[in-house]
Amino acid sequence: MRSWICVTVIMALFLTVGAYARNSRYIVFWNLENYFDPFDDSLTLDDEFTPDGYRRWTWNRFIAKRNLIAKTLLSMHDRYGDFPLMAAFAEVENRMVLRQLTMHTALAKLGYGIVHRDSPDSRGIDVALIYREEFFRVLEVETIGVLTGRERPTRDILHVTGILTAEGDTVHVFVNHWPSKFGGEEYSRPFRQAASDTLCRAVLALSDSLAGELPAVVVTGDFNDTPDSPPVRSLVAATGLLNLSNPLHEAGRGTLKYNGRWELIDHFLVSAFLEGSVMEIYSHHMLLEEDSKYLGVKPRRSFYGPVWHGGASDHLPIVLLLPSVSQASDRYE
Repeated sequence: MRSWICVTVIMALFLTVGAYARNSRYIVFWNLENYFDPFDDSLTLDDEFTPDGYRRWTWNRFIAKRNLIAKTLLSMHDRYGDFPLMAAFAEVENRMVLRQLTMHTALAKLGYGIVHRDSPDSRGIDVALIYREEFFRVLEVETIGVLTGRERPTRDILHVTGILTAEGDTVHVFVNHWPSKFGGEEYSRPFRQAASDTLCRAVLALSDSLAGELPAVVVTGDFNDTPDSPPVRSLVAATGLLNLSNPLHEAGRGTLKYNGRWELIDHFLVSAFLEGSVMEIYSHHMLLEEDSKYLGVKPRRSFYGPVWHGGASDHLPIVLLLPSVSQASDRYE
């Protein structure tokens, strides 16, 4: 109850400060680390996220995680002068958890619509997109299956086509969650390459009617690979997309910490139409905790093994500042 009151108060303060800058357009991607409801779905392997399961996942814990996700998205107003135009997610279980986020937290005042489709992932985790209906109108939704050749299916790629209502520009957003490195780098790389090749074909298909030029394209997601990996590099080489993760990766920045080392596996890639966009990692203090083993800080994750740790996610969110706001954000760097 206290979390809900806190988020509501924060929202009220934001809305009474004055009219926020409506040209502050930015898109968020965030792997939400097992954003599950506590109910058993007989069609998926989600038993561990039930009250009697391995994680002892309860309604109260779900609400705590839901409210922290909402609080994080609301806090971005302080940095960017507005709330996210869109937020893409990985590791969401279903539409219900997205409705809880957009309709039962202070985000409800902002009018977020939901794009979600069930993926064939055996655990039942999907990618999804929420968007401000006032500023973005969805035209078409496509799910693109990824055939890896292995028995266990992976997540679909979500392709959302819509119009930015202020400018009238059409934008294509691709949300990804590529196969993990389970089984090792060498064993699992072909699965991520399959996802890369599938995405490449989908992006290049958009250029057929434009003399080889891509429209406004935003590719984002958890690729489970760094910008210099073969699956990511081959995607960039084939499509000409600009990988905005490169400068951050070269500077040693990352979105999750593994054995004391920051890794950048969450990306934004854009077409030349959106050249001038800038990617940032949103490392708000409420998403971090002290790293007593390796020093510095690390993401405050939701779980350590079966133990509830109370954090939002083991990943930090990334933010894509579209050209109209990327220059304004320089004052924060």
